[in-house]
Amino acid sequence: MRSYNTNDFYADSPTVVALGCFDGVHKGHREVVSEAVRIAKEKNIKSAVFTFSDSPRNFFSPGASPTITEPEEKKRLMRSLGVDIYISVPFDERMCQLSAEDFFYEIIIKRLSASHVVCGFNYSFGKNGRGSTDLLSELCRKNLIGFTSLEQVNVDGEAVSASAIRRAVSEGDMESAMRYLGRPFSISVKVTDGQKLARRLGFPTINQTLELGRLVPRHGVYLTRSSVGRRKYYGITNVGTRPTVGGGLLCAETHLFSFSGDLYGKRVKVEFLRFIRDEVPFSSVDDLAKQVAEDINNAKKFIKKG
Repeated sequence: MRSYNTNDFYADSPTVVALGCFDGVHKGHREVVSEAVRIAKEKNIKSAVFTFSDSPRNFFSPGASPTITEPEEKKRLMRSLGVDIYISVPFDERMCQLSAEDFFYEIIIKRLSASHVVCGFNYSFGKNGRGSTDLLSELCRKNLIGFTSLEQVNVDGEAVSASAIRRAVSEGDMESAMRYLGRPFSISVKVTDGQKLARRLGFPTINQTLELGRLVPRHGVYLTRSSVGRRKYYGITNVGTRPTVGGGLLCAETHLFSFSGDLYGKRVKVEFLRFIRDEVPFSSVDDLAKQVAEDINNAKKFIKKG
């Protein structure tokens, strides 16, 4: 898969283009991308995804739409769907000022050489988001370009959307988030050096700082599954500021079951499977240690239940 992360891109042959923000690459997004890949194979041409590296909403109101999926994970998911060309560009002032028609002719025709366009039912484009799927359909028709708009995807009678995923994750409802995403919600962040208190208590952990702008789960303890190389390890993860030991910094602190080794400086993917309890301060480190032992036992019970 070829990928571009700047506005200096051109497709050198006709493409079938999937358009969307695709934050989370949830079940609805995957249907759009998979349909573009299918049509491209049918036409024997390249499939392309055009998206933004951050939600346009954050350009106007920073932090309005916390990022669900890190850029590298988003790219990996697109590759797994069979995309040939992946374009993820910044939403900047110039892009902000492009009218819907200018976006169509400059991006879709001139840069992407679109033979067919695929998008979701609520896709909008151009200045102030004034371009609708109806306008996109009409522009494609006038320029002899194929057009497909897919309907809303529902899971268990509920609409799948990025906002529904953000709400579920912020509430600690990882089961709903998993249903919408089609996989567990996860973070993939480099491991940083910590206080090593957990190690002294007999529960060594990896620490991952959670940056501003990304979606953060409800503060508390979770059953998680972490990827280290090609192996996966269950564990428990505390998301929060570690009030008992005066942490202050927002981070995810994970104890991996049956793992020993040094992961400092390495990027570890942590999947959130189930909420166990809220983060609370304890009167002593000993009380904290007792609670962690109980959390581990509870997590292992959940694993056995499946």
